Amino acid sequence: MLLTLIRGFAGATDGRFYRVSPSFVDSALPPGASVIPRPTFAAWLRAGPLVLINTPNTIWALIAVCMFECVPYDLSRTGPAASAPLSAAFFAARLPLWLGVWLGYTLWWHATLHWFGFAERPFVAAREYRPGRVAHNLVWSVSGVVIWTGFENVFAYLWATGRLAYVDETAWSSRRGALHFCAALLLVPLWRDVHFFFAHRMLHFNALYAQVHSLHHRNTDVEPFSGLCMHPVEHLYYFACALPSLLLLTTPFALLWNGVHLLLSPGASHSGFEDHWQADAYHYFHHRYVSCNYAGTNAGFLDVWFGSFVDTLKPTDQKGCKPRPDAKATLTRPPSLEFAAYLALSAGCVLAWAVAASDVAAGAHAAAPRLAAHLAVLAGFGPVAAASAVTGITRSGGGAPRGGPLKTGLLLAC
Repeated sequence: MLLTLIRGFAGATDGRFYRVSPSFVDSALPPGASVIPRPTFAAWLRAGPLVLINTPNTIWALIAVCMFECVPYDLSRTGPAASAPLSAAFFAARLPLWLGVWLGYTLWWHATLHWFGFAERPFVAAREYRPGRVAHNLVWSVSGVVIWTGFENVFAYLWATGRLAYVDETAWSSRRGALHFCAALLLVPLWRDVHFFFAHRMLHFNALYAQVHSLHHRNTDVEPFSGLCMHPVEHLYYFACALPSLLLLTTPFALLWNGVHLLLSPGASHSGFEDHWQADAYHYFHHRYVSCNYAGTNAGFLDVWFGSFVDTLKPTDQKGCKPRPDAKATLTRPPSLEFAAYLALSAGCVLAWAVAASDVAAGAHAAAPRLAAHLAVLAGFGPVAAASAVTGITRSGGGAPRGGPLKTGLLLAC
């Protein structure tokens, strides 16, 4: 048992991290052609206590602890967090930190796999490396890091001004502090599994997919920077995973650990390769076929329950995946009317959320439940209504785009 844990530490296979496939993979078959074992709820529960030992969560948790200890939150009454729910001083202190951690981690994955050849089994053998696509993914990913810093700023403001209670971990030696710290370490990854499935599945409804989530699916052949490449509205759904901290008496570490998990985990799961320690054929099938495998690898039982589980490539792809066009994922072409409209829609969504979050938080006083309800309604239902309204103009039902060239162009751009 101990030897098995050591050889699988942090998600390794037989103690190796690169040029080694997960245990279920038959190396005699093309990448992606092996059958993924059917996930079960019981297996997910059994793996729960080991979530920080034999999965990549080990690395992300260590990064979170280092960040929390080395660059702690300043929650004093005179600190930048206390000045405003969206503060330039707070962003100046925290945004470079998050950008550095996210970029360093994701660039490491991109470089080792796509530049230095640390993996040898790409899902698409005839892959074309396009710098324009990487630049496209970088731009939209950076917007996500900015939005996450906004989430963090709102929480820090509520804590620093006494509007939201929290557990102070300055004395982790106390029984209460240690309990909250351990609970956060273990429960955040499990909560992420469940939240991701339902938020992701919601984004595949026609209106939201057409206007929002289709940006992420421009990458039919994924690479690490495509993981966080999302429309700003999707980032609001994605980062809403942290909102339970508005309702539960928790610790600032829980928020930071959640943020590290949200920002870093997509990098390796969108690697495009089968033979490394964070390989994710499960999610690759989702990008290949779109309407399957909405959960993360660890919570695949949810796809089994809801009938969306796919365990291997379709017969037409069994002899090796062929490249599929995703030419929209580029920034090297001159801006078009459609692209300008897309940017305007994105900017409008972010601006509306920023103004509302600032106003609500500033007037929250001690009413944390009311603040939580307002933010939940804003993040959960506002984008749905907006996307549905826009889709009503550009699309009818679930078929092809209808209307004139501008309507069709808006749909394709958004």
